[in-house]
Amino acid sequence: MDGTYDIYLGREVVGKAAVEQQGLYYRFCCQCNISGSVICRITVSCNGHHENLGVLIPMGSGFGLTTKMAVKKLGKGPFQFRALPKHQKSESKFIPVYPDEPFAYLTRLQNAFLEIRNGQPGVVIGEQL
Repeated sequence: MDGTYDIYLGREVVGKAAVEQQGLYYRFCCQCNISGSVICRITVSCNGHHENLGVLIPMGSGFGLTTKMAVKKLGKGPFQFRALPKHQKSESKFIPVYPDEPFAYLTRLQNAFLEIRNGQPGVVIGEQL
């Protein structure tokens, strides 16, 4: 959805993201006013799906990034943008999988992935940011 959106760092608005659909791709232009003491990346969320757009770099008097992403990868709908410290991972939940027990999170598997932690297979499900 074309338009301009706020970029949040916690609850504070630190910048703007301009979104333009160009054929089968979205073009994202993000500009932020941050201190630069911590390297930050920008994430975008749409209908419960989260994607990393990349790391902010110095641009003009602030920091920014310009990138493209396939529309089918993100979907259509309103976007939410977040600036996160680069070392901070997106909030996610590890749910162990046991062969003889029912799995209660079937409806949330669309954006999940399999991971093995300490020898235990499980599913990592992204939480709403």
